[in-house]
Amino acid sequence: MTLDIQIINGRVDKALADNRRAEWIIIGLAIAIFILGISILVVGYWQENLYVSGGSLVFDALLYWPIREILKLRRDNIILQTLPAMVTSLSAERAADEIAKFLEYLRK
Repeated sequence: MTLDIQIINGRVDKALADNRRAEWIIIGLAIAIFILGISILVVGYWQENLYVSGGSLVFDALLYWPIREILKLRRDNIILQTLPAMVTSLSAERAADEIAKFLEYLRK
């Protein structure tokens, strides 16, 4: 069974483009959460209400999820970019092991 590197590269490029689109969506969500948190903080300060200001901490704490997802997408992109080049330089057994490790990583 031979692998056509052009087909593999095409699929990797498509996956990278999909990840880039998802990354921009997540970055947009992070910006929206940040702006909402700052807005609530300003409103709480303006109304001299500690409860409203404390609510901004909740919205800012929600930034953890988008940032974690952005970092995961970037790691996945690096792996997708390097895997085809790495696999072509390995023996068949070693390449199969590396692909299996990669697939296991993606399932997590």
